[in-house]
Amino acid sequence: MKSPTRSVGAFGVICIILLVGQALAQGGTVSKEKTVDSKPNAASGQKTGGSGAQAASPAKAKHEVTVESAEIGSVDRDQTTLPKLTRLSYPKALSEELEADYQQRLVMRFILKDVSSGEVLEPHQVFVQLVNQDTKQEVIFVAEPDSAKQYKFDLNLQTKAKDFGHESGVYSISLIVGDASITNPLIWSIGKVKFTFSQAAAGERRIRENPFAPRPEIRHLFRQPEKRPPQVISDAFSILVLLPLLLLFVLWIKLGVNISDFPLSLSAILFHGSLALIFTLYGLFWLKMNMFTTMKCLSGVVLVAFLSGHRLLAWKASIKK
Repeated sequence: MKSPTRSVGAFGVICIILLVGQALAQGGTVSKEKTVDSKPNAASGQKTGGSGAQAASPAKAKHEVTVESAEIGSVDRDQTTLPKLTRLSYPKALSEELEADYQQRLVMRFILKDVSSGEVLEPHQVFVQLVNQDTKQEVIFVAEPDSAKQYKFDLNLQTKAKDFGHESGVYSISLIVGDASITNPLIWSIGKVKFTFSQAAAGERRIRENPFAPRPEIRHLFRQPEKRPPQVISDAFSILVLLPLLLLFVLWIKLGVNISDFPLSLSAILFHGSLALIFTLYGLFWLKMNMFTTMKCLSGVVLVAFLSGHRLLAWKASIKK
């Protein structure tokens, strides 16, 4: 059996250990709280503990935005001078439809101001939205401010045609403005603009999408025929060309033509007849026949003239012997 003195001593040691541990725990907690509570915040100059950690940052000022000095228009792509644009009045839309082709640019300028103070604003979100009226395709661009805080939107239709899929047609144009400090984020429907993109580029895009689709029709314009001379000059030139032939017949009649030695053989008749037919084909070619028809007819006539002429010359040579 254990001694009562020994039991009391063990119980006392255990109580002392528990009291010391509790005292150390309370002291550490107090020290930690004091350390956190006394540490300053370098950014705000306030303490992070206690009421300093719960202090809220000051609220950002709110603005009611409006659009001023807005203008829009289409200009030539290579134009370097200031373009003539149409003035816009927010929130009214354009009364007329704008037009721009792939050799032009769509230009828009505007300034965003606070309604109350007139302060020029630079919201975080300023977009220009274009929507195709037929396909409902949306194309959105970011408008950027310059050093004077004037927003500019310059759309080159030739370089940006791919973004529109080379789809010509009527597009609605809208201005979208939004920011956490703006109490009235706006979507201003400005009006409509008709874009005309290059048909060749559109045809190439359709071919790439479907190589078996029908190709665009190729329209070729032939050169206009040159102006003909008056009828009198043409008739006079024809008479001058025929005068040597007429002179030949006159001289034959005057000198007397000896046709007593003309052979009446088949080869002689075919040879002289084919010569006459060749000259007739030349005349028809000059008047109305084309080259291909004339050559087709001459191919047979020339063969007859060659064979009959060879036979006739051989007969004349045999007589001289």
